Amino acid sequence: MCLFPIDGYQQMLIPPSDRARKQAGYMKIVIYVHLVVITGFLLSALYVDGVVDLLGALIGYMAIRNSRGYNFQQVLCYSIYLGMDCFWSLIRSVLFLAGLSRNQMPLKKWQYHIYVCTILGSGFFYAIGCIVAWRLYRELRTIFNRMMEDAPPLQIQNRNAPLGGYQPVPNENLDNGGVEAADSEGNGNFQPFSGKKYSLRA
Repeated sequence: MCLFPIDGYQQMLIPPSDRARKQAGYMKIVIYVHLVVITGFLLSALYVDGVVDLLGALIGYMAIRNSRGYNFQQVLCYSIYLGMDCFWSLIRSVLFLAGLSRNQMPLKKWQYHIYVCTILGSGFFYAIGCIVAWRLYRELRTIFNRMMEDAPPLQIQNRNAPLGGYQPVPNENLDNGGVEAADSEGNGNFQPFSGKKYSLRA
């Protein structure tokens, strides 16, 4: 759902308000800073973290790439993603400061400085980015709810139903037991059963 719509579920683009456009501008800044964090991961030999964060930044970009409509589901996914990254980044920072976690790759001095700055600074970025994306989601969700309230009620008609499809049966021709009453006057071909009656009882 975050990058591509799943079967039977169509993602919806919400036309943004002026406030939503302003918050989307802040989210673009978040995405740009996210790319800087990704670069820091790659330069400090944290390749898995860099690739995973690149997918997260792609979700944020896909959410607001269309200026005529934002995908509020993807905005929510990006906010949740940043929130989870903030949690794990704080744990990694605590382990690093406690001396329990070090990069296993041999790093040069300049790489080590980038590694330390990325590890200790990414948690603050994730927290701020999560808040920015969440505020944009709340604004888009408000617009979506307003659209649903103003929309006319959904009416289902079977006039264009395909041939052989399910059609509701009117109740006028059904008796109390739910079985169609046989009308001998209306059906001239009706013939009563004239065979012998047998019983399985001994």
